[in-house]
Amino acid sequence: MTTTTGNTGAVTHKWLSANYSKKEIMIPMRDGVSLYTAVYIPVTDAPRPVIMLRTPYPLSPYGKTFARNLRTIMRNFVLHRYIIVYQNVRGTYLSEGDFVNIRPLDPAGIDEATDTYDTAEWLLKHLNTNGNIGVKGTSYPGFYATMAALSRHPAIKAVSPQAPVTDWFMGDDAHMHGAFQYSLYTFGNFFFRPRKKPGIRSPRPLVDIDGDYYDHFNGKAISDILDTVGKDLPFLAEMREHPTYDQFWSERNPARHLHDIRSAVLIVGGWYDTEDPYGPLETYRQLRRLSPNTPAYLVQGPWYHGTWRKNGIEASTFLDRIEYPFFAHYLDNSADTLPAPVLILPSGDSSLWRHLPSWPAPGTRQLKLFCSDHNTLADTPSSASCSYTSDPSHPIPFTATVPSSGWPREAAHEDQRPLTRRPDLLTFTSAPLTETLRAEGPVSIHLELAISTTDADMVIKLIDRHPDGTEQLVRYGVKPVRFRDSMSHPAPATPGKPFTMEFNLNDIGHHFLPGHRIMAVIQSSLFPLVAMNPQTFLGNPLYAKKEDYRPCDVILLSGTNISLTVSD
Repeated sequence: MTTTTGNTGAVTHKWLSANYSKKEIMIPMRDGVSLYTAVYIPVTDAPRPVIMLRTPYPLSPYGKTFARNLRTIMRNFVLHRYIIVYQNVRGTYLSEGDFVNIRPLDPAGIDEATDTYDTAEWLLKHLNTNGNIGVKGTSYPGFYATMAALSRHPAIKAVSPQAPVTDWFMGDDAHMHGAFQYSLYTFGNFFFRPRKKPGIRSPRPLVDIDGDYYDHFNGKAISDILDTVGKDLPFLAEMREHPTYDQFWSERNPARHLHDIRSAVLIVGGWYDTEDPYGPLETYRQLRRLSPNTPAYLVQGPWYHGTWRKNGIEASTFLDRIEYPFFAHYLDNSADTLPAPVLILPSGDSSLWRHLPSWPAPGTRQLKLFCSDHNTLADTPSSASCSYTSDPSHPIPFTATVPSSGWPREAAHEDQRPLTRRPDLLTFTSAPLTETLRAEGPVSIHLELAISTTDADMVIKLIDRHPDGTEQLVRYGVKPVRFRDSMSHPAPATPGKPFTMEFNLNDIGHHFLPGHRIMAVIQSSLFPLVAMNPQTFLGNPLYAKKEDYRPCDVILLSGTNISLTVSD
């Protein structure tokens, strides 16, 4: 680990006023649209690097008042007199133009990469820069950081997509392996509601939920919910017409374009992120595959969405010892030591940082655990089948927190005992471990099963069962049966006919300690984080009506297993 060099101390409002000036500028793009940009310029004659953030969220306060985060998550850059640039992307707040959700790259036209390129050109021409620009962002702004790398502007030397929105069909925010998520209703107002004209007011929420989210959505067909909420939301209506992984979704995944990247890239994610756990790891994988010579760094820890920037010692470690030294090295010729290529803080044993050359690390192996007889995880297959019934009128909650007035972030690692006692799921538990098991990498699921209907969701939970009985959730994942062979060409199951289904959970970095047990849970609902599958195959399940929902018997057969990537 490294420490920052140079200036230290508190950044107060008085200090900022004496050392920075703020300018609000409308920067023109190549098509004549101008984007609102707040620029904080240090009081110095020396050319300075630029650190930029582009966002669809509000850049409050607009006007003369300085942004509060200059004193927190931007503190290191402010103390070292960087030029700070905040920009609303086109079609949001005071920026002109039309907003497009996860706007695809357009080689012949306008996209977020060209807007980033044009902004960089303007900054170099009009500000006293040293010729180096960095771009960072978390969540949706993380998507724009990825697009900054895809601009391939020669002055953009370093980017950091943190929890980046990457693929809204496979695993971020809107779907998990194509299973629709209701969670986007809590924040989708910022970019789902079309605006009438530029302004600084944020749009109203998509839904007004008074009380428990489970009760609000339970018993309602997805068609009724989307017909009501989506009628004034063009992009949600458009999403609804693309229920498979087609060109609409694939072209919105920026990771597939990460070839020949010129910027150094620092990718950050959290093991406990319930919003964008897929994006960081997918971005890293594709960058290593498509651009192997690009300096790339991956940082993952037991963090919620974005909390590596905000919470106590976690934020101090990340901001001072990882993020700032990365940007300072590439933008300001700093002598600070760069982070390791892969730096993880494992869940289960978060007292020791792991410095790895790659992800997964060289020398890892696969540990295959079968769902076997007597509810055990073992190294041999079961000789018998087992079953449960999934009832759409009584779906399994995704969180044990009741009532749930939202999407509690603790659900990603909370004790599962209030949920695993239900009869509509299966549990399998290993013998106690005699030594620490370092699970670091992909988690592969192989299911042998039959169902009594033509569709269902298969939900897998991986759990760390502590000696005191606590069942700590490590990772969950969902995949509909209709996508068992193809994400682009769904097909119904034949009731009662056995089939095989394989998929990966998001990678984990978790250490199972001696005396702990590995536990797997198999169920068919994760509600209302994930909309309830009607358990009837439909050409478009987002039009499912109440009469389409029916109970499903799920029969788990011999050979079902979970494969962990482990380091010795």
